Order: sequence, then structure tokens, then C-alpha cells
Amino acid sequence: MDIESINKIKKTLKKNFPDVELKMDSDERGILTLKGECRDWDQVVQIGHLVAKQKGVKNVVNKLRVPGLDIPCKDYSDYIAMGNKLGVVDDVDVVIIGAGISGCGIARELAKYKMNILVVEMSDDVATGATKANNGNIHPGHAAKPGTLKAKLNVEGNRMYTKWAEDLGFELQRCGAMGFVTSNLLKPALKVAYNQAVKNGVDGAALIDGKTACQIEPGLVKNGLGKAVKQAFWLPTMGLVEPFQVAVALAENAASNGVRFWFNCTVADVITESGKVSGVVTNKGIIKAKYVINCAGVYADEVSAMAGDECYTIHPRKGVIAILDKAKAPEYGALCEHVTMETIKLTLKNKKSQTKGGGMCRTPEGNVLMGPSAKEVPDKEDLATDSESLGYAMGRGDNGIQYSDIIRFFVGSRPADYKEDFVIEMSPISDGVINVGGIQSPGLASAPAIAKMVEGIVAQHAQDNGRPIEKKTDWQPIRKRKPQFRQLSHEEQGELIKKNPSYGKVICRCECITEGEILDAIHSSVIPCSVDAIKRRTRAGMGRCQGGFCQPRVLELLARECGKEWTDINLNKEGSNILVKSNRPVASVKEAKK
Repeated sequence: MDIESINKIKKTLKKNFPDVELKMDSDERGILTLKGECRDWDQVVQIGHLVAKQKGVKNVVNKLRVPGLDIPCKDYSDYIAMGNKLGVVDDVDVVIIGAGISGCGIARELAKYKMNILVVEMSDDVATGATKANNGNIHPGHAAKPGTLKAKLNVEGNRMYTKWAEDLGFELQRCGAMGFVTSNLLKPALKVAYNQAVKNGVDGAALIDGKTACQIEPGLVKNGLGKAVKQAFWLPTMGLVEPFQVAVALAENAASNGVRFWFNCTVADVITESGKVSGVVTNKGIIKAKYVINCAGVYADEVSAMAGDECYTIHPRKGVIAILDKAKAPEYGALCEHVTMETIKLTLKNKKSQTKGGGMCRTPEGNVLMGPSAKEVPDKEDLATDSESLGYAMGRGDNGIQYSDIIRFFVGSRPADYKEDFVIEMSPISDGVINVGGIQSPGLASAPAIAKMVEGIVAQHAQDNGRPIEKKTDWQPIRKRKPQFRQLSHEEQGELIKKNPSYGKVICRCECITEGEILDAIHSSVIPCSVDAIKRRTRAGMGRCQGGFCQPRVLELLARECGKEWTDINLNKEGSNILVKSNRPVASVKEAKK
């Protein structure tokens, strides 16, 4: 950026934050680096956003600090030492860092080519970060800022989900979404939202009268709003999925087409030589690679910096979601046949915040979700639930909801950058490194289009460098859906049990999950190795008792099928052993199998 532009930005900052002394560096791309001290973390985030909005700014590297605020920083030195000691352990064409929805989607898309692809994930399974910690909404694309990459990929990705669901065998419910107003004075708010949807190219967006709204959404009448609704904004392409099911389906299909997955594998450094990537250093050794695709979520900015391209900063924004008992869905779900909310509430809040937070919605399985909240935090590992955020989440729907109906609450961390847009590009500093960062909402909805975009970047780069990649003739895009006992008729259940008696043994009583389903998950092409991984794959433990009855049986099945002792089985990540030692003599794994 030129000096004149930088001086204008400094003047704007001085006007808004007169007490903050800032140092500002820039490069020719328009990447601004901020340094200095602020009074609190909110001010750090506010300044980052203000700078990012200025003309000519491509993105912001925010190094502002708060005196006395100690932000935990991940130390990779031990991993680097371990990786260098182990030396080169693999040589591949593509390393994908992160097995969330973006990483798994890209792996599946690139699996159609004759390339050696390896996905490395720091946790124990796919979809352990932001992918699992969201409400599963496949947004239509009306809420994204026009002209952004988010807006483009959101609409494209939403359209592509129908084909994804057909090919990969996960459930997609096109429930539609509706915003409504109960006063004629508020109709302009709907018009603004509608115009933005049209500008973004959202399919089927429409302004409808109150009568039509009630015909589409019976919940309005049930809640006594039938005559009160003056106008509504209808979005028929809104969809619902279980996000971890989508990620598992993508990973399994990628694996069946030759992609490998390494879990509990942390990337500690990216190796570059003369401006080109040549591999990564992990705690499992050095992996040589022609391409490194950075889908590291909240750590994507750190991975980019490892490659010598410090071009954006992730500021984690955590959100709390409360899950209500399915048995209460008929009481609380009247407004959740579609995702509904009085639009003016969103409009007013958006003036004060970078994110709207969430509201009441349901899952394909019938649970009602409350939230998420939205709170800026300095620590990327901060996944603690606080009473204020939980209260916000619980207040985003029907006022009659009881805290006693919560069966679980959890926190996700949105990997937001200061432009509040996706960062998807080949690094101009480190050739071969492809950044897929800032993938917050609507990242889930955009995933198919993100994968397609990255496929295009890799294919074009290979072509331009004289090494075009050839497509496989035997690529198989279809993943057959595994049996879900609870969704079958009694006749179908009987036939399934005849073929395989393990389907007649119910392990999780709350969700009616059978031993056969758990064995199917364990014998996946992408093997789950923890109790929580089985929970995400099958729903065993997702009911009212949250695994109180079925967890010991799941643990037993994992140990038996994986050839491990019970004490070797983790709840989730490495070191989270459920059992530490035996307090009485037990048969060994081999004897138990007999």
C-alpha cells in the first residue's frame, strides 16, 4: 500500500481510538500488520475490524496486545524436534492439514486424480473442531455480504449439497427458512434482506404475505401468530444436515479412492526451499509434498506463517449451543418446522456486531438446538461454557424453554479473520501452499464449492508448471449409506437381524443404536479410535443419558475389535483414557475374543 493510503488509515484510527499508539507495517499486497497496546481484548478486535474495512486493505495481521493478558501460544518445538529425529516418513503429492469439512471435502474432490494424497489431523478423528460444533444449517446465501467470496461460494455450495447427499448417503433436509414481521412498519427490513438475497443469486427467495407464510409454516398458527404475521421472507433452499456425518461420508469416500488419513498428527512446521514448498514437519516425522493445503481451522494463520506467508490473523469467536431432549421437541419445536425468526431482531443486532449469533433450530434427528452465542476470545483453545453465553443461547427462541430440558451443551470456535471472508488462494510467497482459512459460517454450506475451487487451483497450477494431473478412470464417487436400525420398519429390521444378528443387540437405548451399527463404524475405511468418535459416527451416547448406560459397552466393543485393552481406549484425544487401570483380574483381549 502507498504512504497516502496508510496515513488515511492512521488518521481514521486516531479519531476512533485516540488513546492507542499504533505501529503499522504493510506490503505490496495490502496486508497490514498492527502493533501496539490496547486496554482490553474487545478493543484489539475492534481495531482489527476497522482497519480491515478500509479501502485497499487485503487483510490484517493483528499483533496488538493487552498489558497483563497472557494469551496461551502453542509451542511446536517438541514436535519439530520429534519430527526431525524421525526423519522423512512419507513422500506424497498432496498433504492436507486438517480433517474438518473443508479438508475432507477437498480430499474427496482431489481423489479423482492420480495423486498420492495424505490428510493429517491433530485430533483423533475427522470433524472434531468447528465442523462438529455448529448447528448444521446449510444456509441459502442471503446473509453473506454481496461481492464477497463467502457470498459466491455459499450459493454455489448450497446448490451442490443435493448431489453430495445423493452420492455420499447422508441425510439432507431441505426444510426452508423464513423470517417474518408482525408490523407493516418493519416490512422495509424484509425488503432489504430480500434484495440482498437476489443480489447474491439465492435460488427461490421470495417475499410472501402472512397467509402464505402460515400455509408454509404451521408453527406460526400454533404459536398464535397466524393473524399477526404481516409479511415473510421465504428461502426454500435452506437445508439441515448432521455436519459430522457429512465429514465422515466425505472422508470414507476419499479413503475408498486411495486417500490416507493420519490422526493425532500435528503439523509443527512447513518446509520451503527457494520460495517453494517441499513438505511439512509433524510429530510423526517429515512428510515430503508438492502441495500443502492449509485447512487448519483456528490454526490456519499459524500454518501460513510457518510457510513464510504471514498474511492474516484468526481471532477466535466462540459460540455456545445447547441441545434439548428430543422428547421435548413437540413442545418447543413448533416454530422449528422451518428455521424462523422475527427479522427485525436480526436487523437491529447486526448493526452492533460482526455476527448475528444464532437462534432456535432443529437437527435432522429431531433435537432442538439453542444458539450459538458469539463471543470474541483471545485463546484459541478456550472452549469453556460460561453462564452469560449459555443464557444468550437459551434466550434466542421460545421463552418457555427450560434449562432442565438441556441434555448437553458445547462450544465451538469460529476461525474468523478480520476481513470476515474466506481466504482461499495459492500463496504468492510460498509456491505450492494453498490457504483455506477463515472458514467460519457459512463454511459448512460452502464446503462443496470450496472443495471445487481448491481442485481448480491445484489442477491449474499443475498445468501451468508442466505437470498436468491425470484423472482416474476408476474413481468411485458413490458411498453407500450404512443401515440405521432406528429408521427401518419392523419388517426391515427383522430382515437385517436375520442377515446379521448383531443388529438385534441394542447398545444405546436412548437413540436405539445397535451393535451392528457400531461395528460398521469401527470397521470404516477411516477408523474411529475413541468413544467420542463412535458417538459422532453412530449417535451412541447422544441421547438423554449422554452415554451413562452405553459408554461401557462402546468401550468394550472398541477394545475387542481394535485388539486393545480397555485401559487403552480414549474418550477423545490421546491421553483421555476412560479407565486408568484394572482393579481386579480380567481376561486379556485375546482371551476375551475366544
